[in-house]
Order: sequence, then structure tokens, then C-alpha cells
Amino acid sequence: MKKIIQILLIAFIGTSFNSCYYDALPEDENLPSDGEETELVSYQTDIVPLWVQCIGCHKQGGDLPNMEDNSYNNLLNGYVIPENADGSILYKSLIGDGVELMPPGSGWPTAKIDLVKDWINQGALNN
Repeated sequence: MKKIIQILLIAFIGTSFNSCYYDALPEDENLPSDGEETELVSYQTDIVPLWVQCIGCHKQGGDLPNMEDNSYNNLLNGYVIPENADGSILYKSLIGDGVELMPPGSGWPTAKIDLVKDWINQGALNN
């Protein structure tokens, strides 16, 4: 009889220590949901440095749009539709969707393309 009480006592204590107050873990509000990017992409910090390799071909007086001054206004002048990367010429040129692939011959790594896509879909802010 003593042995049964000891076993029940140990089982009760073990269960008490291993039980949790919550039935489920609280949701972490900082985690992306449904593939949405939660971190805001900065034009100045994240996007402008990408244009450095574009300036060789995209300079003043050439056939291609001028990116020499990294002008935000140049991009929004028909090349970027805020909150619509799939409809933006800039994004389409990076993935080769209906327009010439940029840069010609070899596209950018997916991480860079996704950064531009996220920036456009977040509203193409001048931040």
C-alpha cells in the first residue's frame, strides 16, 4: 500500500512539474505570416546600393533609363508601381518577364530580386 501511494505521489508531482499554464504557446507577432515580409525595406540602405552595378549602362544620354543619380523619381516615373511588383517594369526586368532581363546575360541572385520585390510591394517608399 505504501508503494502505491509513493508511486501516485511521484506521478502527481511529475505531472505537476511538467504541466503548463497555457494550453498553447502564445503567437509571436514578429513572425511573418503567409510568407509576408515583416521587416521594412529601406530605399536608402537596401535598394540604392544595388543600383551601383547598374550605373555603367544606365547613364545620362544613353538609350536606357538614367540611374546615374540613383534618383527615386526616375524609378517612379513609369518603372515602379508602388505595392505592385508584378506590374512594375523594374521587377519584370530583374526576372525577365516580358521585358529584357537586367542585367543582360546574367540575372541577379534571388535574394537581391526579392529585396526589390519586397520594397515595391511595401509601397516603394523613399525611406
